[in-house]
Amino acid sequence: MKDLDKLKQILNEPVTIENLNRINDYFVRYLFSHAGNENIALNFINAVFKDLDFETFKKIEILNPFNIAENYDEKESIVDIKATTETGITVLIEIQSRGNEDFIKRALYYWAYNYSSSLNRGSFYDELRPAVSINITNFMLTDEDKVHSCYILKELNNNKILTDHCQLHFVELPKFNFNDINKIENLNNIHKEFISWVKFFKGENMSILMKENTIFEEVEKKCRTFVNDSPVMDKYKKREVDTYFFNKSMEIDIKKAKEEGIKEGIKEGIKENQILTAKNMKKENIDINIISKITGLSIQEIENL
Repeated sequence: MKDLDKLKQILNEPVTIENLNRINDYFVRYLFSHAGNENIALNFINAVFKDLDFETFKKIEILNPFNIAENYDEKESIVDIKATTETGITVLIEIQSRGNEDFIKRALYYWAYNYSSSLNRGSFYDELRPAVSINITNFMLTDEDKVHSCYILKELNNNKILTDHCQLHFVELPKFNFNDINKIENLNNIHKEFISWVKFFKGENMSILMKENTIFEEVEKKCRTFVNDSPVMDKYKKREVDTYFFNKSMEIDIKKAKEEGIKEGIKEGIKENQILTAKNMKKENIDINIISKITGLSIQEIENL
């Protein structure tokens, strides 16, 4: 009954600014790409760039603004936020709660896709503009000690940068330790504004963050608007449920399944988990329409259980 208890908690527990899951990609998309939130996204992007002493930006335009209807049924985001700076640089921001080293290939793929798509057919290559990928992960991805690592194209022997058109940033949240901030600052030279953003994603109290960076006064207001918006919260909770049960299903050894040629077994395992969840929900007399939305099973399938 552990899964059912978790389900009840997600559906029934009131969401507040304090317990809001700040790495829920639906929330992050709302925070960074909702109309009027450009200054928040800009502050985060500049904090990432300041951390490495890169040139910052004065203005950005969100290319895929938050849309509650379009975002509703997405099981997995491709690129959470896509923006362009006043100098024409494309900035991609994505957040991932689970993954492995294959996520690096995914990040590179979407960087390449967006870089190449900036050139129209018949255009010249000098019209290509730099593309920057900022990936926030809630899992260990690289063997770097730093919370923030950045990869670019360099020559191996003389360390000369080939081009500034390719940047892949990885912000690995598990590498940040609240109890060892001073040590992290000294060893990794992390910029204070960047630290504040990492602390935000890690759940730091908003009153503390507002003292460190005034942008969090605006962030706090947006968070309050988010948790008080019923339609948005419905989608947020659905994403929390989807993520929980998706992660449970992915505990199956996918690599082994591929080697043994039983990919179909993975699908069957996920289906079995959906059916088990639906049965437990029916026992608790939960509305059949809610069961259908959460498990992905049809109403007819649920009635036949």
